[in-house]
Amino acid sequence: MTKSFEDSFDRKDTTFYVRDESPDALKLMKGIFKMMTARGWTVQTDQEVLERYSCLAKDHFEGQKEELKFKAEKYRMGFKIEFFQDVNTVNQNGGRYDFEKFSLMPFLIRCRFLVEIKHIKSYCLAAGYEDHSSGPKKQKAYDKIMGKIKSCWHYKEGKELPSYEFPDYNAKDKDGKQLRNGQLKYFRDHKGRLQKGVIYHNINNMWWTILNEYQYRNIAAFEFFDLDTEENRVRKYVKPSGMHNPKSRIIPTLPTLQKWKDEAKKAGKEERMKKANEVLGYLYSIGWTSRKFEFYLKPSGRLGLQELESRAWGMHKVFEEPEKLALYTRSLPMSSTEASWVKGLREYTVNGKAAINPWFCRDGSGGYKWPEVRERLWKIGALAS
Repeated sequence: MTKSFEDSFDRKDTTFYVRDESPDALKLMKGIFKMMTARGWTVQTDQEVLERYSCLAKDHFEGQKEELKFKAEKYRMGFKIEFFQDVNTVNQNGGRYDFEKFSLMPFLIRCRFLVEIKHIKSYCLAAGYEDHSSGPKKQKAYDKIMGKIKSCWHYKEGKELPSYEFPDYNAKDKDGKQLRNGQLKYFRDHKGRLQKGVIYHNINNMWWTILNEYQYRNIAAFEFFDLDTEENRVRKYVKPSGMHNPKSRIIPTLPTLQKWKDEAKKAGKEERMKKANEVLGYLYSIGWTSRKFEFYLKPSGRLGLQELESRAWGMHKVFEEPEKLALYTRSLPMSSTEASWVKGLREYTVNGKAAINPWFCRDGSGGYKWPEVRERLWKIGALAS
């Protein structure tokens, strides 16, 4: 069986792969880590995996040398070492989640990375492994993508053809139009600039997108669109931000905040429930929740919860009879974000307590409306601040 390794420079990435199903792969990985430690690296078990999934920790590692970092994973076919940096990033979650990590690396960090790769390759060659890296040769984007599609484990005959049918949940653009192989589609880069490319299905809702003769990207279906609306034709789309709203800079005085909280205490349960339901309705109207919830009072006087309408899972449904939901279980039957809203407003309604933490006060997916939400919660005395 051939033992080999390869880099990912051909797609401007920084992952180093070793292909080896034998026990030698683990021995090689430990040897590489020992060599890197001698070169000034700190190598340890991946602490995030250890904390969240301790049973998997034995196969996950991480390391750092100044600004250069890596995450490594051992699996049956071998292992991989993924290098990254957090100095110059695009993804808000950090450099590990960026595409084209090599291109984003600052010059000195990139040089340091190339030196480390050179030492790792030399170590692997000395251990008898073959170098299967693509090297500097230029392969056209279309040929690369066809190779990836046909070499993938889930490939079926004709999957790369325009006539191949994909499930709707994996092949709809942002406007609900069907996607097909070979289509020219538009999308926006991380700065909101209009881009275009020819698409071919990869896996799930991800599509390979040919940008030009040699470049390609992997893009989710819901990012694509056609130039059929005025909004889609905008050459550079600037995302709305809550910081553009003057209300984001208005902070009520402490006496005013205390006044609103006192009024909420005196209002009574039914009045607070009415105000809480107005907030739940508003959250649904702006898309912050996918289901329209409403509190109600049971004959016993205890607070209950019901669902009136839903847009969850891409489907719109209006209930003829409100759907009764559990409100006091440890885990509520909804998403964690929706549960945080319901629990906070439940405490406000029952106890008159300002129980909602201002965690939502930042821009995100539709999050630019947070100044409006914050103002509503302040005025009914529900926001802890």
